Amino acid sequence: MNYQIMATTDKPIIIQGETGTGKTFLAKKLHLMSLRKNQPFIQLNIASLNENLFESELFGHKKGAFSGAYVEKVGFCEQAGKGTLFLDEIGELSLSLQVKLLTLLEEGWYYPVGGKEKKTFKGRLIFATNKNMEKMVEEGSFRRDLYYRLRFFSVELRPLRQENSLFKIIFETIQSKQIEYGYSLNLTQDLINQLVSYDWPGNYRELISTIEYFYCLRKKQVTSQDAPHWLHGANTNKNYYNKHKGSYRSYIKEIEDFEQHYFNILMEKTSGRINKAVAYSGLSKPTIISKLKKYAINRKDFIEKEKVVKAHGF
Repeated sequence: MNYQIMATTDKPIIIQGETGTGKTFLAKKLHLMSLRKNQPFIQLNIASLNENLFESELFGHKKGAFSGAYVEKVGFCEQAGKGTLFLDEIGELSLSLQVKLLTLLEEGWYYPVGGKEKKTFKGRLIFATNKNMEKMVEEGSFRRDLYYRLRFFSVELRPLRQENSLFKIIFETIQSKQIEYGYSLNLTQDLINQLVSYDWPGNYRELISTIEYFYCLRKKQVTSQDAPHWLHGANTNKNYYNKHKGSYRSYIKEIEDFEQHYFNILMEKTSGRINKAVAYSGLSKPTIISKLKKYAINRKDFIEKEKVVKAHGF
């Protein structure tokens, strides 16, 4: 299913996948792709709530509605306004509370706890879970009618170990952190082999933590000996490695292609001005000069280009 289609409607979405597969990231992405992008994105983790507080958190409550309700509380439904309300871990919601959510989905309104005035929900609902919802429905632990309502759009996020482009994902994660840490991460081939053969039980969250760990070592070259203890465990994805070990390009060549493209874009954006490039990228002046020299990028070409543009009033 095309994410753009999902983002441009007001229908509910359920995102399913193992822990760490990026469910929250996708929910935020869909919000930013929608017409609601300038409205609030409100997230509520159901698993973190006491069951007795769920209604109060979601719908709000009136002063004196229950013991301890000393002031009126605005619930997440109202806080979301015309934005997106993201309910994470929906599979943890008890049967007694599922009917409350069903009413919200079917009717589009709710009552604050202790209140008599009906309020209209104006936002969009996105749900997420790491549970098998169809199995829960069959077992009777999740209402069938509610499941059919909230799965208007359904997205299943694959675990990292099932990705056919695992090497590319690892490399793109390294790229995404390069600017943040200010230097290129150089991994030896034995460590690369270790990364692509690992099973990644924590999925993308574990991958990002691992790459950040390598950057924090601040070594010129990171080897398999530097790998954290969890990479030395028994969780290996040998089938993926055996299938792809001879098919991907040299890691170093991938890094060089990225750097050459990045520093050309950097010079374009800063019109060849080194000081501007330092401020824009966060990299040191010696690093930028060294990379320009390595890739034969002449910053004067970009300075001249800016002069031509200004002279012709472009």
